[in-house]
Amino acid sequence: MKKIIQLIKDNHSFLITAHMNLEGDALGSELAMYKILKNLGKRAVVCNHDPSPENYSILPFIKKIKNNVPRKKFDVAFVLDCSDSSRTGKIKDYLGQAKKIVNIDHHISNTYFGDYNWVNPKASSACELIYELAKRIKVIDDDIALCLYTGILTDTGNFTYNNVNSRVHMIAADLLRYKIYPQRIYQHVHSSYLVKDLRFISSLIKKIQLDKSGKISWIKIRRWPKIVRSDLTETIFSIMRLLKDAEIFVLFKRLEKNKIRVNFRSRSRFDVNRIAKFFGGGGHPNASGTTIEDSLDNTEKKVIAFIKRYTNGHKK
Repeated sequence: MKKIIQLIKDNHSFLITAHMNLEGDALGSELAMYKILKNLGKRAVVCNHDPSPENYSILPFIKKIKNNVPRKKFDVAFVLDCSDSSRTGKIKDYLGQAKKIVNIDHHISNTYFGDYNWVNPKASSACELIYELAKRIKVIDDDIALCLYTGILTDTGNFTYNNVNSRVHMIAADLLRYKIYPQRIYQHVHSSYLVKDLRFISSLIKKIQLDKSGKISWIKIRRWPKIVRSDLTETIFSIMRLLKDAEIFVLFKRLEKNKIRVNFRSRSRFDVNRIAKFFGGGGHPNASGTTIEDSLDNTEKKVIAFIKRYTNGHKK
């Protein structure tokens, strides 16, 4: 961290980015870093491959995020909450224009692609790491606290995942000393669905499948309606987790004819990062994903077959 702080002090212009398919931790860490740099009198630009989901509009400065890469050169590029530089999408081609790349992440599958790599798989979120940085520099304000709390809230499943420990609660308690309102954050992030979204989720519940052991649960989505929100993944998984004996949860989503997004979640016993890595992806032990180029049915068959072998060979 000391080297990163010195890098910030010694430079003036910064590009900030995160992974594609943005969520709370990516956006929260980016915007917190943006405000940290602004508070220090630095020039900073946040640029992402994808537009920001509407339910994170509560975050300060979110309208300043760009999707068209600036043609300027930067002293330093911060890549946050991103296990591999390729996951930044179209931003990857511009990272090399920065003199230094700083990789700050908490994914166990991180490839250490930066000139400076601060990777801590034991951290609950990228926002937890940015919190440590902000505390060391002594620049936390209400805006930074709001961004960090939102990222920690979402990446811990509202403080329900097994990445929650006493330190996470201590950080949350510290952030609550600032003018942020947890009930408003929760409402903006989670209570913004329309009736059509809930009807779509209802249609998926009917499609839940289980293997004979009851340990593996999955859903196939052949078509994602354009009128429905694109960021329902965690809501769908939260419903699947209600199943009593299921331990691994899989969501297959057809993106194109032969391009399937596969998301994995698990309870604490099984490491789905190992499953995702086998298929070219990665993430966390209890939350990972990958993209497979094949038909939806073929992808389902080979992924579920692999998970069955993995669970059958797993020892406590």
